[in-house]
This record gives sequence, structure tokens and C-alpha cells, in this order.
Amino acid sequence: MRDTIRWGVMGTGWIAEKFCGALRSLEGYGAQLYAVGSRKKETADAFAARHGFARAYGSYEELAADPNVDVVYIATPHITHAELSIAALEAGKPVLCEKPMAIDPESLAAVLAAAKRCGSLFLEGYMYRWHPQTAKLLELLRRNAVGEINLIESAMGFAAKYNPADRLFNPALGGGAVWDIGGYPLSMAMLVAGAALGTDPAPPDCFTCGGVTAPGNIDLSSCAIAVWKDRIVAQLACSCGATLDPALRIHGSAGRIVVPNPWVCNRTEPENGLIRIERESGVEEIRVPADRTSFGYEADGFARLLASGAREAAAAPFTNAESLSLNRLLCRWRETVTAG
Repeated sequence: MRDTIRWGVMGTGWIAEKFCGALRSLEGYGAQLYAVGSRKKETADAFAARHGFARAYGSYEELAADPNVDVVYIATPHITHAELSIAALEAGKPVLCEKPMAIDPESLAAVLAAAKRCGSLFLEGYMYRWHPQTAKLLELLRRNAVGEINLIESAMGFAAKYNPADRLFNPALGGGAVWDIGGYPLSMAMLVAGAALGTDPAPPDCFTCGGVTAPGNIDLSSCAIAVWKDRIVAQLACSCGATLDPALRIHGSAGRIVVPNPWVCNRTEPENGLIRIERESGVEEIRVPADRTSFGYEADGFARLLASGAREAAAAPFTNAESLSLNRLLCRWRETVTAG
């Protein structure tokens, strides 16, 4: 068992609820739900009572200033991520921040500069990267299980009812499909292309996109094409106006890999992985056992990095260098769609 890590959680919404459930499952492995912060004290008090936090704060600043908080997890609206990350880092706290860590390259650069200046570990939270299914997928790609990869299909989308007051449709809160979920298919394509090319996840050499908007100039549904080394092309899609087939399909010269649920985002129960290798000779199914949720793997992995003394994310499944590349591409994607 590692030394106890006292988590401070900024935010009391749905994602924070699910992440705290994952933390409770890790209490025997050194995780403690120590403090929660919200903009309202009564909201923090209610959340603390539900999850067993020792402290509740009516401001994020108070949580960051608590000397007993070892790690801060940020699950507030997108528009606040950069500001709160910098505040927590400057208070001497390592930070795990929900995606997107910022909604413009300048803010993201400021966050990464703060992490470097303060010498604290900082990571953007793409939980699927920590799941053993993703590790198995990388293993298959690196041993050329379906030959030379040339086409990737990746998408994420859900049909949300339009509500201008909802943060998903509010431009002031960083609304829209690209910022909310576009990072999933794009980051997956970067991961797969990098593994197929024998490199780290890397931005494509060519990136084009387009889509449609909802009232308020919110990007609703859009697609993108990404190309690496004139050898690998990815077809990407995201939507908050339609439910899309989430299956990841990776086509190669000797077959294809299909991952029915690449995001393994059941946030309440452990979810085993499934990968299919489809060749002319038949279909091979690979089951990947899991004993915790993706959030559980992410929280435990972050704690292990801290225990190892890591102060940079170079050894993490999702690095800060990749976050910066991804963020720039997401900005281009959203700006192209909303520019009409």
C-alpha cells in the first residue's frame, strides 16, 4: 500500500460524482477523499456528505490553499479549467484536470508554464488512455497484427436536447461538440497513427474539417480528415446532436482491428475490454479483463506517478506535449466549423 494521498476535488457535477466513486474504490490503495470545493458552501457540504469528504469549501481558492490537500482534481466547466489549474499549481498542488485543460492555446501554454515553474505534476484527464484495453490495442498495433495501417475511423457523439442555458450549448462556457468530446476521436487517431508509424502520438501532417452549428454558433456536428506521412488517413466525427457509432475501426493491409467501445467509459462499474481482429481467415476476439473503471485506472496511475517522484508527464499514457498538439488541432476544428 502506498502512503495515503489526500485528494481535493474542484467541482460537484456529474463527472465529479463518478470520479469520486472511483476514488472510493481505491481507498484500500492509499486514496482518501479529503476535500471538495464548489462556488457555494451548501453545494460543497451536500457533496461532501454524499461521498464522505472530511472538508468542504465554498470556494476553489480555499481548497487550493488547504495544506492537507495533496492532489487536486478539476471537474468544473471547461472555461474555468486553465484558471483553476494555475491557481492549484501555484499553491503547490499536483493537478489532474478534466479535458479540455484549456480552450485556447495561450491558456494551455500558461498552464504548462505554471506546472514547469512550480515543479508540480500536471495531466489532462483522458481516462480511456489508462484502461488495459488501450494498452492491449497498442501492443497489437506495434506488432503489426493487421499489417500496415492505412485507414482509421473514430467517432463520438450523443443526441442532446437543445437548451441554451445548458453549458453544452453556451458559448460563454466553452460549449459545443468539439470541446466536449472531439478530443476523444482525435486523440485516439493520434495514438493509433503514432503506434503504427513507430512514434509517440503525433499531430497529423494534414488536417481538414467542417460541420454544422446550432443557435448561438455552437458547433453541433462535424467531421475531420487527418493524414500522416501520406500513408495513414483518419476519418473523425463528433456530435452533440446525433448518437454516433463509437466503434473504432483500424484498417490494415492484412485485416482490420475493431474496438466496439474504445472509450470504456462506464464510470460506475469496471468494464472489461473487447478487441476484434478481422482477417480473411476469420475473426479473433480478445477479451481484456478490468478490475476498476477507467477513472479508477486514471486516478491510481496518477498516484503511482506521484509516488515515483515524477514532476513531469513524460511517462504518462497522455503527455503534456500531446495535450498541446491536440489543443491546437481542436481550436482549428472548432474555429473552422463556427466560422461557417
